[in-house]
Amino acid sequence: MLKLKKVIHFLFSHDEPTGSEMENYISEADTYYLEAVQFEKLCHILKQRQAEQFQITQLEQQENYQRNAFWNYLSAATRGHAEAQYRLGKHFLKGSLGLDQNYFHAEEWLNKAKQQGHLKAAQLLSNTYSQMSVQY
Repeated sequence: MLKLKKVIHFLFSHDEPTGSEMENYISEADTYYLEAVQFEKLCHILKQRQAEQFQITQLEQQENYQRNAFWNYLSAATRGHAEAQYRLGKHFLKGSLGLDQNYFHAEEWLNKAKQQGHLKAAQLLSNTYSQMSVQY
């Protein structure tokens, strides 16, 4: 919440911040993460529109948004952003956001988020392991 307040202050302040002040407001990983979230939201909006009316251009646009969301999540995740790591793992696990279902990559990203103390990642890993052990 504090970081959000800093970003809002930065956006609405009239003083010109120095380069080091801008770095304190938002990190590169946060930037990629926020862009990925926006692209993911655009995917959901287009999916709702497609339910109303099917158009090829919307399908192409959705694929573009999915690709951009993935690359921004990946960029944030490789820079250590725990929420981006969690979301990448979740998308690989479900095979969503235009990704093929891949348990290896899902486990890899969820473990990285878990190691940083991300509780949802730890819970999802635990639930997935439980479900897989019951199936076999």
